[in-house]
Amino acid sequence: MNAPLKAGISDAPILELEDSWEAINAWFLEHDLTDGLPIVPPTEARVAAMTAYVERELGYGRDDVIGTLAPKHGQATVQKIAANAVMAGCRPEYLPLLIACVKGVADAKFNLDAVQTSTHNTSPLPIVNGPVVKAIDLNYGYNHTGSRWQATSTIGRALQLCLINIGGTPGSINIHTQGHIARFEHCIAENEDENPWQPLHVERGFAADTSTVTLIPACPAAMIDDNGGSQTAKDLLRTIASSIAYVGNRNTNGEGQPLLILCPQHARLLANGGYSKAEVKRFVWEQARIPFGSIPRGNLTSFSKKLLKLYADFDPDARVPIADRPEDIVIVVMGGAGTHSLSVQTRLASENVTVPILRKDGSPWQTIS
Repeated sequence: MNAPLKAGISDAPILELEDSWEAINAWFLEHDLTDGLPIVPPTEARVAAMTAYVERELGYGRDDVIGTLAPKHGQATVQKIAANAVMAGCRPEYLPLLIACVKGVADAKFNLDAVQTSTHNTSPLPIVNGPVVKAIDLNYGYNHTGSRWQATSTIGRALQLCLINIGGTPGSINIHTQGHIARFEHCIAENEDENPWQPLHVERGFAADTSTVTLIPACPAAMIDDNGGSQTAKDLLRTIASSIAYVGNRNTNGEGQPLLILCPQHARLLANGGYSKAEVKRFVWEQARIPFGSIPRGNLTSFSKKLLKLYADFDPDARVPIADRPEDIVIVVMGGAGTHSLSVQTRLASENVTVPILRKDGSPWQTIS
């Protein structure tokens, strides 16, 4: 047997494990501390390198608490986040973004407890904007989880490991009916280079040179396959609206913030047709509706009281929108060539949260120094 290897999980007691990659992975898997994939052993040296980077770049100490994660209400210290980042295969320069992700999901408005413990197939989706995207080589073009994009793959995985190991307890999370098919590699960046409108973070009030991450309680994405058939902006809008209005779209049941991910070609067609982002949202809100009478009566138990007041006494042909207001629809541009966009349902009891990447003193992080 080889000599013991010290492998500590954040600020937990140091574990003396066999100096064997296989043995360490077997131990972590047996103790429900992984996502099922192999991990990089979080040795003291590897975790210390991560926390040293964060201290130098952001001014945080390893014991600083970034947030409290439900349902266990575990305290997400810098050291714990760093340990999970090591396990996921992150580089130290990914930590500022991961810390912002943790801040976002810890925000009360995001309602992480509902995301973690519901049978709803929902998972936090980070959408990244600003200089950090290119600084750490996040993929924002074709195939956003492409094989060479280490940042794209490992940051999303590290966030999930934080939710498991800091926020979760055995048997209390990941009880989704089928599980989220995008749980691994679940981190995307907006394609600002090919976005004809304001990028998401600017729309939300941040300067263009500020790096941010928007956390969205996202369900599995559904493809909108236009197949190049729409020759005008209005034709495309009709295709989009028709593709996302159906009884099984949970966002018809009440307040929610559904996400529309447009490919660059679709975004250009809409913008060249004279549509602003706000006008696209209004068109979708007005047209992506289902007749109230088509909703099975039993399904109305999950409707908000506000919606029932509006539609219950109306003609059954009265049409129900997918969001409370046009402004609640989120639009981002992401991906490369092709005529395929995505529609993403979101959890009703949770709100999207945008977090700037800041140093501990509140000043903006100027990417990698």
